[in-house]
Amino acid sequence: MILTFQHLRNSKNIGDFSCSPFDYFDWGDATAKDMREASEPYNVSIMGGGKIFGGMAAAAGINLARSPEHIAWGVGTRQSFPISLKYWRARKLCSLVGSRDWGDRRYDFAPCVSCMSPLFDLNLQPEHDVIFYCHGGKTDTQNISIPNNIPRKANNVGSFEDSIRFIASGKTVVSNSYHGVYWSLLLGRKTICIPFSNKFNAYRLPPAYATPKNWLAKLDSGIAQPDMLNLCRSATLDFKAKVDAILAERKAPS
Repeated sequence: MILTFQHLRNSKNIGDFSCSPFDYFDWGDATAKDMREASEPYNVSIMGGGKIFGGMAAAAGINLARSPEHIAWGVGTRQSFPISLKYWRARKLCSLVGSRDWGDRRYDFAPCVSCMSPLFDLNLQPEHDVIFYCHGGKTDTQNISIPNNIPRKANNVGSFEDSIRFIASGKTVVSNSYHGVYWSLLLGRKTICIPFSNKFNAYRLPPAYATPKNWLAKLDSGIAQPDMLNLCRSATLDFKAKVDAILAERKAPS
């Protein structure tokens, strides 16, 4: 069996780069690649995570020959319109779909697998009252003004570890990045989300919400979710068990 993991692996967005199950479990001789690049033949491909579900069926790396099996893991499945042809095509492509969106009952719940990183076990202590983890491509378009006295970091600079350590440095974390909010909740920090789409509405446990105009006035409203890490890790292991069963069936002699 040839197993390939595909996601936006060449992305500068640290959340996109860090959301493949390939990086958190032992998969033997499996390989990982960017799904936008042409693919070598495979028998099974695990796609995701991230907001890739709508584009999966058109991705260059999807191999439709030799009856391969596709599994979506930790993908965003909420869309703006109730009927979406591209989502329907992506769903038809997959034998198993794990959605990162809590409450989407069409699919199994599979939160972003980055929750399995040992970085969340380091007991990192806060150094600042408030920090801002910002989306590198959306903060200006949302007209979010961040005072100079609030430490900030963009989600397209540095490494995954840099991001986790920065987010952990705040007692309260404000973010308009999907993964920034997610990682803050996993760390048990008081979290305030400034959303720019409906993808921010389906965390396993919710943050507080604010707007680009009123977030400074709502800094005392941050919500901590100390159960978030264990809930997401448990859901991840449950979904992995289903994936393992599919892989074992594929490996079994016919």
